[in-house]
Amino acid sequence: MRALLAGHASLRSRLARRLGPDLADDALQETWIRLRTRGDLSLVKNPDAYLFRTALNAASNIAKGDQRRLSHLEVEALLNVADDAPGPVTIAEDRASIAVVQQALSELSERQRVIFEEAFLGDATHHDLAERFGISVRMIQKELKHGVDLCARRLKREKVVRSGELRVSEKKDG
Repeated sequence: MRALLAGHASLRSRLARRLGPDLADDALQETWIRLRTRGDLSLVKNPDAYLFRTALNAASNIAKGDQRRLSHLEVEALLNVADDAPGPVTIAEDRASIAVVQQALSELSERQRVIFEEAFLGDATHHDLAERFGISVRMIQKELKHGVDLCARRLKREKVVRSGELRVSEKKDG
């Protein structure tokens, strides 16, 4: 401790040339703390060399720690990332829309409801549905249009499907 106090200016100057003034000051502070917490050290033959090496080790540890930390700009960038998750208002509106659609679907005939659900939620093609119900593909498309129009009216939205947009779906392989 006496050597550190007596040679502080010289040691700081040597460290500043090698590390830069800010890191030199931090390293000296860390060296001071290490010496104070170690208690009784055995006799050191060359206290100046010991202090210099201790300060260099402290500087190395400080630099490694700084590399693991995010910079101020990196933290700011992370904090400004937009949250893509829907908020409470959007969730409530979506739940209300789902309830409206469910109510509208309950007003459809059984066949219309099954066709609607299979076409939009299932994996059945228009051909598959036509075969299952024994009707034409064009009739399947009309039933779908009826269901879509009903849902659009209940949701007070523009008509989603315009005339001629419903096409014959491709038959799946296998």
